[in-house]
Amino acid sequence: MNQTEGSKPADAASRVRHHRIAWGLVAVQALLIVGILLTPTGDDWSLPTAIGLLATVLTWLGLGLVVWAVLVFGRGVTPSPMPSRKAQLRTRGPYRWIRHPMYTGVIVLMAGSALGRRNWIAAALWVVLVIFFLAKMRWEERRLVETYPGYSTYRETVPALVPFGPRAAPAVDASSSA
Repeated sequence: MNQTEGSKPADAASRVRHHRIAWGLVAVQALLIVGILLTPTGDDWSLPTAIGLLATVLTWLGLGLVVWAVLVFGRGVTPSPMPSRKAQLRTRGPYRWIRHPMYTGVIVLMAGSALGRRNWIAAALWVVLVIFFLAKMRWEERRLVETYPGYSTYRETVPALVPFGPRAAPAVDASSSA
């Protein structure tokens, strides 16, 4: 048995494990979003007209960014953080300025929703959602680097979530170290 034959089952098992993890991440994300949306409107803080307007603007901006990102991404879009075989690396539209516009859109959308709910539970769930997205994004980016040869360069030049924000550090080439 040569090395290629021996590595196929491990690769297949790894892919199955990655798919299970990916759908688990989708389930956690859905629970957090539903949790924010189903949290009853409270009176934990006052909501002046300007803040109410900000909540509405954030909600619509986030929704608009998600829709724009989905339209640019095209047929390969999936809720799973595993790269789809139908998809290609996108670097136009919102992907020109941020690597994960769908995450940014959902974060902004849920910020508006949580703010408008005036409930500390919704606010706390939003914070957990942001932290969750940061972890999910790291997991997803490992798969993207494996799938798309140009992703490492794209990752070094385009911020993850906020235009003009921090970029990923360049990968260290182990072969060049002494």
